[in-house]
Amino acid sequence: MLLSSQAAQAQKKIKQQNKPGYDDKTVHYGFYLSMPITKYNIQHSQEYADQLANDPGGAGTMSVNAKVSPGFYTGLVLDVRLAEYLSARFVPGVGFYGRSIEYANAPQESGERQDVVKTISSTMIEMPLLLKYKAKRRTNFRMYLVGGIKPGIDLGSTRSGDDNTTELLVDNFDLAVEYGFGVDIFYPFFKFAPEIRFSHGLLNQHVPNESLYSNSIQKLTNHNVSFILFFE
Repeated sequence: MLLSSQAAQAQKKIKQQNKPGYDDKTVHYGFYLSMPITKYNIQHSQEYADQLANDPGGAGTMSVNAKVSPGFYTGLVLDVRLAEYLSARFVPGVGFYGRSIEYANAPQESGERQDVVKTISSTMIEMPLLLKYKAKRRTNFRMYLVGGIKPGIDLGSTRSGDDNTTELLVDNFDLAVEYGFGVDIFYPFFKFAPEIRFSHGLLNQHVPNESLYSNSIQKLTNHNVSFILFFE
């Protein structure tokens, strides 16, 4: 009898719904922490293509490739209920990124060649505006999809190099399309939601100048894959 009573109580706890009136509220607030993996997507210039054509794989060939780097961003959540399974989300935040490009076998003023890494360290104010489509809630769990756009403004990039002949320059404004998925987990006092989100920059971030490192590039766009933890 004792074991049966304990099993019944455990089953009741499992089926008990936390925060049952949560979805009836029009507005919700919260905050989030995110750990993105970020990189540039590179479109090489015609000058770079000509170099490869004239000396394919030779000693005078310089290769240009983006490196994957970790980042961090955090911010606040404003969620507005639009319909039973649909809400709009404004999730402004600040992001810290260090995107790098590796120039292998790059020529130097001394006449030698060596590998050079150019890193753009950025502090971004980001203002994603998203739509969230939610599945039907199952006790204390609910899957969802999210998508929208993300404008971003760079407060000031730290660039490798000391003048315009060696620097790699980027624009300070970006616009990205974002989409992802996650799961809402309801606890007695808050809702927790881990989310995977993909971000693809739409604007060319490359600012041309006369440096060797700039001339090899036609277009740069930002790309992120983020693991985000929401607390609402």
